[in-house]
Amino acid sequence: MVDTDFMQSLKRARTYGLGEFLEIIGELSQESTKKGILDRKHKELITLGIALAKGCHRCIDIHTEAAVKLGATDTEMLQVRRVALYVQASPEHHHTELWKAWMDSWREFSLSKGCIDRRCRELVGLGIALVQQDARLIDMHVKAAREFGASPEEIFEVMPIALLMDGAPALSQIPQLVHALEQSELLEVAA
Repeated sequence: MVDTDFMQSLKRARTYGLGEFLEIIGELSQESTKKGILDRKHKELITLGIALAKGCHRCIDIHTEAAVKLGATDTEMLQVRRVALYVQASPEHHHTELWKAWMDSWREFSLSKGCIDRRCRELVGLGIALVQQDARLIDMHVKAAREFGASPEEIFEVMPIALLMDGAPALSQIPQLVHALEQSELLEVAA
Protein backbone atom coordinates (compact mmCIF):
# COMPACT_ATOMS: atom_id res chain seq x y z
CA MET A 1 0.00 0.00 0.00
CA VAL A 2 1.09 3.56 -0.69
CA ASP A 3 1.63 6.00 2.12
CA THR A 4 -1.57 8.09 2.28
CA ASP A 5 0.41 11.31 2.91
CA PHE A 6 2.33 10.68 -0.31
CA MET A 7 -0.88 10.18 -2.32
CA GLN A 8 -2.41 13.30 -0.76
CA SER A 9 0.66 15.27 -1.84
CA LEU A 10 0.27 13.97 -5.37
CA LYS A 11 -3.40 14.96 -5.42
CA ARG A 12 -2.53 18.48 -4.20
CA ALA A 13 -0.04 18.76 -7.05
CA ARG A 14 -3.01 18.81 -9.44
CA THR A 15 -3.93 22.30 -8.24
CA TYR A 16 -0.55 24.01 -8.62
CA GLY A 17 -0.55 27.42 -10.27
CA LEU A 18 2.25 29.37 -11.95
CA GLY A 19 3.73 30.74 -8.70
CA GLU A 20 3.91 27.31 -7.15
CA PHE A 21 5.25 25.90 -10.43
CA LEU A 22 8.20 28.33 -10.49
CA GLU A 23 8.98 27.63 -6.85
CA ILE A 24 8.77 23.90 -7.42
CA ILE A 25 11.00 24.03 -10.53
CA GLY A 26 13.74 25.57 -8.40
CA GLU A 27 13.37 22.85 -5.79
CA LEU A 28 13.12 20.11 -8.41
CA SER A 29 16.33 21.15 -10.11
CA GLN A 30 18.10 20.41 -6.84
CA GLU A 31 16.06 17.28 -6.08
CA SER A 32 16.60 15.68 -9.46
CA THR A 33 20.36 15.59 -8.95
CA LYS A 34 20.21 14.11 -5.45
CA LYS A 35 20.22 10.37 -4.92
CA GLY A 36 16.68 10.09 -3.52
CA ILE A 37 14.94 6.76 -3.88
CA LEU A 38 16.39 6.33 -7.37
CA ASP A 39 20.15 6.57 -7.49
CA ARG A 40 21.78 9.27 -9.60
CA LYS A 41 22.94 6.85 -12.31
CA HIS A 42 19.39 5.67 -12.93
CA LYS A 43 18.16 9.27 -12.92
CA GLU A 44 20.75 10.09 -15.58
CA LEU A 45 19.68 7.09 -17.67
CA ILE A 46 16.06 8.28 -17.45
CA THR A 47 17.16 11.81 -18.39
CA LEU A 48 19.18 10.43 -21.31
CA GLY A 49 16.09 8.58 -22.55
CA ILE A 50 14.07 11.80 -22.45
CA ALA A 51 16.87 13.72 -24.20
CA LEU A 52 16.98 11.08 -26.94
CA ALA A 53 13.21 11.25 -27.40
CA LYS A 54 13.32 15.04 -27.59
CA GLY A 55 16.22 14.94 -30.05
CA CYS A 56 18.19 17.48 -28.01
CA HIS A 57 21.80 16.82 -29.07
CA ARG A 58 23.29 19.08 -26.39
CA CYS A 59 21.18 17.32 -23.73
CA ILE A 60 22.17 13.90 -25.08
CA ASP A 61 25.86 14.83 -24.82
CA ILE A 62 25.49 16.27 -21.31
CA HIS A 63 23.53 13.33 -19.93
CA THR A 64 25.66 10.70 -21.69
CA GLU A 65 28.74 12.24 -20.08
CA ALA A 66 27.03 12.45 -16.67
CA ALA A 67 25.82 8.83 -16.89
CA VAL A 68 29.35 7.64 -17.77
CA LYS A 69 30.79 9.58 -14.80
CA LEU A 70 28.25 7.78 -12.59
CA GLY A 71 29.33 4.37 -13.91
CA ALA A 72 26.89 3.72 -16.76
CA THR A 73 28.26 1.41 -19.41
CA ASP A 74 27.96 1.71 -23.17
CA THR A 75 25.66 -1.32 -23.06
CA GLU A 76 23.37 0.36 -20.54
CA MET A 77 23.19 3.48 -22.68
CA LEU A 78 22.47 1.35 -25.76
CA GLN A 79 19.56 -0.20 -23.89
CA VAL A 80 18.25 3.28 -23.00
CA ARG A 81 18.45 4.13 -26.72
CA ARG A 82 16.38 1.03 -27.48
CA VAL A 83 13.76 2.09 -24.93
CA ALA A 84 13.60 5.54 -26.55
CA LEU A 85 13.29 3.93 -29.98
CA TYR A 86 10.47 1.65 -28.85
CA VAL A 87 8.51 4.38 -27.10
CA GLN A 88 8.91 6.77 -30.02
CA ALA A 89 7.69 4.03 -32.38
CA SER A 90 4.44 3.45 -30.48
CA PRO A 91 1.42 3.83 -32.78
CA GLU A 92 -0.74 6.90 -32.40
CA HIS A 93 -4.02 4.98 -32.28
CA HIS A 94 -4.31 2.37 -29.58
CA HIS A 95 -7.37 0.45 -30.70
CA THR A 96 -5.62 -1.05 -33.71
CA GLU A 97 -3.80 -4.22 -34.66
CA LEU A 98 -0.61 -2.18 -34.95
CA TRP A 99 -0.98 -1.06 -31.30
CA LYS A 100 -1.50 -4.66 -30.17
CA ALA A 101 1.57 -5.77 -32.12
CA TRP A 102 3.60 -2.91 -30.67
CA MET A 103 2.44 -3.80 -27.14
CA ASP A 104 3.48 -7.44 -27.65
CA SER A 105 6.86 -6.34 -28.99
CA TRP A 106 7.40 -3.88 -26.11
CA ARG A 107 6.43 -6.50 -23.54
CA GLU A 108 8.87 -8.99 -25.09
CA PHE A 109 11.66 -6.39 -24.99
CA SER A 110 10.75 -5.32 -21.47
CA LEU A 111 10.82 -8.91 -20.22
CA SER A 112 14.12 -9.74 -21.93
CA LYS A 113 17.35 -9.90 -19.99
CA GLY A 114 19.47 -6.83 -20.16
CA CYS A 115 22.01 -4.74 -18.36
CA ILE A 116 19.40 -2.35 -16.96
CA ASP A 117 16.62 -3.99 -15.04
CA ARG A 118 13.02 -4.11 -16.18
CA ARG A 119 11.95 -1.58 -13.57
CA CYS A 120 14.45 0.96 -14.92
CA ARG A 121 13.40 0.31 -18.53
CA GLU A 122 9.82 1.12 -17.58
CA LEU A 123 10.90 4.27 -15.72
CA VAL A 124 12.84 5.44 -18.78
CA GLY A 125 9.72 4.75 -20.87
CA LEU A 126 7.63 6.65 -18.33
CA GLY A 127 9.90 9.69 -18.54
CA ILE A 128 9.53 9.74 -22.31
CA ALA A 129 5.75 9.23 -22.07
CA LEU A 130 5.50 12.20 -19.66
CA VAL A 131 7.27 14.58 -22.03
CA GLN A 132 5.27 13.20 -24.97
CA GLN A 133 2.12 13.77 -22.91
CA ASP A 134 0.83 10.33 -23.88
CA ALA A 135 -1.72 9.14 -21.30
CA ARG A 136 -1.90 5.56 -22.54
CA LEU A 137 1.89 5.18 -22.36
CA ILE A 138 2.00 6.81 -18.93
CA ASP A 139 -0.61 4.31 -17.72
CA MET A 140 1.19 1.39 -19.35
CA HIS A 141 4.64 2.26 -17.97
CA VAL A 142 3.34 2.98 -14.46
CA LYS A 143 1.49 -0.34 -14.38
CA ALA A 144 4.51 -2.26 -15.69
CA ALA A 145 6.96 -0.45 -13.39
CA ARG A 146 4.77 -1.43 -10.43
CA GLU A 147 4.68 -5.04 -11.70
CA PHE A 148 8.49 -5.02 -11.79
CA GLY A 149 8.75 -3.74 -8.22
CA ALA A 150 8.90 0.05 -8.50
CA SER A 151 7.35 1.90 -5.59
CA PRO A 152 4.98 4.82 -6.19
CA GLU A 153 7.68 7.08 -4.78
CA GLU A 154 10.22 5.80 -7.35
CA ILE A 155 7.68 6.30 -10.11
CA PHE A 156 6.96 9.84 -8.99
CA GLU A 157 10.69 10.66 -8.90
CA VAL A 158 10.55 10.55 -12.70
CA MET A 159 8.34 13.68 -12.70
CA PRO A 160 11.06 16.15 -11.57
CA ILE A 161 13.29 14.82 -14.35
CA ALA A 162 10.52 15.27 -16.92
CA LEU A 163 9.81 18.77 -15.58
CA LEU A 164 13.43 19.80 -15.92
CA MET A 165 13.63 18.41 -19.45
CA ASP A 166 10.25 19.74 -20.63
CA GLY A 167 8.91 22.34 -18.18
CA ALA A 168 5.22 23.22 -18.06
CA PRO A 169 4.07 20.66 -20.66
CA ALA A 170 5.32 17.86 -18.38
CA LEU A 171 3.69 19.59 -15.40
CA SER A 172 0.35 19.14 -17.13
CA GLN A 173 0.85 15.37 -16.82
CA ILE A 174 0.78 15.31 -13.01
CA PRO A 175 -2.96 14.48 -12.96
CA GLN A 176 -2.38 11.60 -15.41
CA LEU A 177 0.53 10.29 -13.33
CA VAL A 178 -1.56 10.49 -10.15
CA HIS A 179 -4.42 8.69 -11.91
CA ALA A 180 -2.08 5.95 -13.18
CA LEU A 181 -0.65 5.46 -9.69
CA GLU A 182 -4.15 5.30 -8.20
CA GLN A 183 -5.16 2.72 -10.81
CA SER A 184 -2.07 0.63 -10.11
CA GLU A 185 -2.92 0.74 -6.41
CA LEU A 186 -6.47 -0.43 -7.09
CA LEU A 187 -5.13 -3.31 -9.17
CA GLU A 188 -2.67 -4.22 -6.43
CA VAL A 189 -5.38 -4.19 -3.75
CA ALA A 190 -7.71 -6.29 -5.95
CA ALA A 191 -5.01 -8.93 -6.53
